[in-house]
Amino acid sequence: MKRARATVLLLVVGGCSFFVANRLSHAPHTSEPQASPQTSHAQCDQTLWQYVYHPVRLQVLDSCISVIGTVEEVRKEADGDIHILFRLDQQFESLLNEKNVSRQYGDLVLEPICQGRVRQADAEEPCSRYNGPYFEPQIGQRYLVSGAYVHDADHGWNELHPVNSMQPVQ
Repeated sequence: MKRARATVLLLVVGGCSFFVANRLSHAPHTSEPQASPQTSHAQCDQTLWQYVYHPVRLQVLDSCISVIGTVEEVRKEADGDIHILFRLDQQFESLLNEKNVSRQYGDLVLEPICQGRVRQADAEEPCSRYNGPYFEPQIGQRYLVSGAYVHDADHGWNELHPVNSMQPVQ
């Protein structure tokens, strides 16, 4: 347990350091989305949390970040969420922990909520009131994704959950 806490703390501190260092650099402006984890509360709708079942299992590491990567796998879950394995671009790999590496093939998990039919009783009520956003992620497509960066205490890996936006990028 101490090792897991130390790992999470190291990831948070490392991520914050990376963010600050990158914000202080004078990178040239390009038309492609910025390629560093960004905190932007304007991009994340905090009301989506009311549709997350058992939100206490998710330890919020950052209430809103944006990352870039490629969809590797899409799986529908019984709770109505989509479980997406997302291969992060190299500059975002510090967001992963050992469970992401050992149990999720080195990918970050993305969880757009209430995207499909709910077959899990405790998730029915929260999703019954959900009215979007909806996503149709394509395997092999790169996206700029925004959402809450969390540690899933039940599974041990890090995720973006709930996902607020997925915008295709070249």
